[in-house]
Amino acid sequence: MAKELPTPNQSSTQNSEPAVKASAPSFFSKKNLMIGVPIFFVQLAIVYFLIAKFFAPAGHTENSTPKAGEESQKTESATQNIFLIKDVIINPAGTNGTRFLLTTVGIEVSTPEAQQELEKKEVQVRDLLNSILTSKGLDELVSIQQRELLRVEISKRVGDLLKAGRLRNVYFSKFIIQ
Repeated sequence: MAKELPTPNQSSTQNSEPAVKASAPSFFSKKNLMIGVPIFFVQLAIVYFLIAKFFAPAGHTENSTPKAGEESQKTESATQNIFLIKDVIINPAGTNGTRFLLTTVGIEVSTPEAQQELEKKEVQVRDLLNSILTSKGLDELVSIQQRELLRVEISKRVGDLLKAGRLRNVYFSKFIIQ
């Protein structure tokens, strides 16, 4: 009445073959990889060209094709009158030399003569920027609202140095606090 159980040798030979045949196909099979990878790259190329065609030219066409002759001349003259003070490195007040600020400041002026005047007075402008920035604490330099006040202070004090024109804007093209 009792059924006879197969011996270990019999069970391993009987069950091993059906287990191999009954296994489900893997997701990473050769067939899936040979079809899926090329499809992925085709989709990636399509997305790249769609973005390049519809989004990238929109920003470039506005600046490269002038709508009116005067507007393009005004923007060209405005960008030509920016004086850059590159890589000003200072230690903020109260940090005891453990933190530093690396910044590049662009100063936009109204005339090319004013830009030439700033180029001649570069040492004075750098010294002025050093004294303004080192007087500020870390909390003042990190805050966006305080940064706007910093622009106003820089424009007022550097504007006092100018005799040939007037200062229009102050830009921070690099502002890294470490």
